Amino acid sequence: MQNTPKEWQVLKQIRNKVQRHNPNTVVPLGDDGFVFKNFPGLSVIAQDMMVEDVHFRLDYASAFDLGHKALAVNLSDLAAMGAQPHFAQVSLALPKEITESWLDEFYQGMTALADRFGMEIAGGDLCVSPRGVIIDVSVHGSCERPLTRHGTQPGDILLASGPLGISTTGLRALHEDRRNDFPQAVEKHLRPMPRLDLLPELRKHTDKIHALMDCSDGLVNDALILANKPYNNGQATSAIGIHFFPDQFPLEDETIRMAHLAKAYEYALWGGEDYELLMTLSPEHRGLFPEWTEVGQFTESPGVFLIHGDAKEEIESFKGWKHF
Repeated sequence: MQNTPKEWQVLKQIRNKVQRHNPNTVVPLGDDGFVFKNFPGLSVIAQDMMVEDVHFRLDYASAFDLGHKALAVNLSDLAAMGAQPHFAQVSLALPKEITESWLDEFYQGMTALADRFGMEIAGGDLCVSPRGVIIDVSVHGSCERPLTRHGTQPGDILLASGPLGISTTGLRALHEDRRNDFPQAVEKHLRPMPRLDLLPELRKHTDKIHALMDCSDGLVNDALILANKPYNNGQATSAIGIHFFPDQFPLEDETIRMAHLAKAYEYALWGGEDYELLMTLSPEHRGLFPEWTEVGQFTESPGVFLIHGDAKEEIESFKGWKHF
């Protein structure tokens, strides 16, 4: 129709790009609500927001990058719960200067990742922003038995599923305009890959895993969350202690090169946005996860320490990400 509002045309283009034919879909994208037939097991929902000049800058992150990452950080949360993803809803607040080609590229990045894991963009909202791009994504998945952050016991070991500190390396490279010198790190920062590939392994040994979460705010901050001991009613109480083993941290060559004469393990301790998984379990079950790296151990006595051989260094000041 010639007099169709521009917004309708944009929404139609988005719908044509993201809509898939999921057998569980009952009422597809385009109605007042998206209706689907429930998947077996338990439903899992996660949601995360990204704000321009807080979580990203448009001078180094393309629309494709942002589409990928906005979905990836939510899929990482599902992976940390042991959940298979199914649907996502995406709400965007955009300044008037954002073009339709930018929007098209954004959804290209998002659908490319969604298709990789067999999920569908099932709705959302679109509105104008007085300043900056705001991206809000929620995802729906399912699992038979959710893995949670709570359950760590004194004596448990802390395992990481992959490299830590590499995303911070990439962010620093972008800020210093050294993208070409650290391509792996930049890729990891702009387009992280959620560890959904680990779901079969996690499900196989669910009963042996005490706690699980993704590493998004740096190793120290996230390990402190895992260290909280819950009461029977689920309320968190005092934390147990942690010993980190920096000599064993899984660090990529680019992180070591970026750190130069500084301590490369600091990137892992405080950096964040690696979106690898962190797991706690009894040392007797260490052999069940041979590809994971042991980066620490929880102790009965409080305190956070770095263990360098026979030396013990206490961490007394917090350097990690603070939202407020």
